[in-house]
Amino acid sequence: MSMIRRLIIVVLATLSSVWLAAQSDPLVEALRKYQAGDLAAARTLIDEAVRLPAHVEDAEAWLLRGFVYKDIFKGATDSGIGDLLRDEALASLYTSIGLDTAGSYRENAAQAYDFLARSYFNDAAKALNDMDHERALAMFAKYKEATYRKDPEADLRSREVEFINALGTVYTKLFNMERKDTAWFEMAVGSYRLVLELDPENYGANYNLATLYYNRGVYNIQRINADDEIPSILEIQSASREFFQQALPFMLKAHDMNPERRETLLGLEGIYYSLQDQNNSDKFRQLFEEIAPEER
Repeated sequence: MSMIRRLIIVVLATLSSVWLAAQSDPLVEALRKYQAGDLAAARTLIDEAVRLPAHVEDAEAWLLRGFVYKDIFKGATDSGIGDLLRDEALASLYTSIGLDTAGSYRENAAQAYDFLARSYFNDAAKALNDMDHERALAMFAKYKEATYRKDPEADLRSREVEFINALGTVYTKLFNMERKDTAWFEMAVGSYRLVLELDPENYGANYNLATLYYNRGVYNIQRINADDEIPSILEIQSASREFFQQALPFMLKAHDMNPERRETLLGLEGIYYSLQDQNNSDKFRQLFEEIAPEER
């Protein structure tokens, strides 16, 4: 056999082995399936790929796994399964970022990671709309965990204020549905007070907390009936007065923040009236009447 023929055989054998290796590499096949939209097959192949020594520390492999799981999550109809898929996607993308010392894939990984982290917050907001406070709390905790994992210095205070304020509103609604269950009342109070620890100038928390206390006092009085004993009536009235007194500083704070707000003027009128302070009650009623209709 001539030298040239032997050389051609060696080259062809080498090319064949490279081609066969590419064909058998689950990462390559996973990418093809992903590009073709076959996410189920891509998932099986990429899960296999990242277990192989060749790819276990391959930033590209973990990036692809993150995208595969992200896209499957986006199509999930079951929230429980979707939560697990999202967790896997985030973990893979975070792994890719950590392994990508050259920064070749970091931007794409970070964008996908941030999208998934924000989706936790969006799901928390949706759960609040559905009055599912337990899922809302779980999703918000996941949002914070995912955000701080990527950026330990992230400032989430505004998000916390937004979420906890909305959570307090949910607790208030639940209390209004069953006012004998004061646990909801205490949780609402705790939520608004936590908001004010984070942001003392928050108008919503001040106004909502004042309204919550005021309505609790009014409800107690409304429960009095003709069959109640005098000592019981006096006790209820005393407790109601305490709630009105607790409401007052928060309503005054809300009023100071926005003196032209119709709701705070009416709120102060009602609180002072309930505290038997007719002068101040009349004062805020007059201020309310002085506001031009278009400014209300």
